[in-house]
Amino acid sequence: MIWHYDFSGSEPVIRDICVYNGGVAIAQGAAMAYGPVATTENTGAAIQADADVLSNIIGVTLEAIPAANLSVVATGVDYYAKMIINPLGVYLAKYSTAAADDVPCTAADATGKTVTVTQVADHERCWAYITSTGGSANGFGNLFQVGATTGTTVLTAATGYDDNLSANAIGDTVIVLHQPYGADVAGGSVDLATNCVDVSGHDAAASAGAAIVLQNYIVSKSRPMEPLRAASHSGNNYAGENPSFYADLMFSEHLAVAGGVVNTRVIT
Repeated sequence: MIWHYDFSGSEPVIRDICVYNGGVAIAQGAAMAYGPVATTENTGAAIQADADVLSNIIGVTLEAIPAANLSVVATGVDYYAKMIINPLGVYLAKYSTAAADDVPCTAADATGKTVTVTQVADHERCWAYITSTGGSANGFGNLFQVGATTGTTVLTAATGYDDNLSANAIGDTVIVLHQPYGADVAGGSVDLATNCVDVSGHDAAASAGAAIVLQNYIVSKSRPMEPLRAASHSGNNYAGENPSFYADLMFSEHLAVAGGVVNTRVIT
């Protein structure tokens, strides 16, 4: 993820922060949290955040951190990395299309106007995009805003904007983009991919990461980055463009603004 803007209008606040991650490299653009005080090497250092928790956030890295660079507290060997630490920072994060972050279609639809997936309920105004085709139908590239949900299985396109979709098949894979300012649990509910850089779409379990999406975007080689709007983008097939999707992401439990309320860094 990369810096996009600050919710309060501030410029990026960049600091050198002591880091540690147990010998595991950290990618540029990763969300970082402060470690448990009861863990010797983690205390007093930023570590990669838990991707489906996202509590105690301190900032986002501006550089990749090699595995060999560790802070060894017993000998005073500390390694510092530059991070943006704005409490109200908003970051542009790409939606992951990795298999772990997709959900497969479990039924086909000759119209493409519904996708049947294992899904948590109440995700109207989310967006469904078919990332690959798993059968003879060519649903790849279908994009629609969800206008209705049937329990935890069927996502139906908003009916006014569903006219140019292709048939989908069992095994097609789907990413379900988060609705802006939506949440399944208190504090927001956006999980990151395992690299703690990309956004993971909704899947069978309620996302529990303490973050919210403020806006979704579509971008391709032939299309400038545009905010997703039903009237402009829903109900079309974008296979020819092979677009990417991004979200404006804001962390709900930044250490600097919620340390004594919802964060646990001060005691654990």
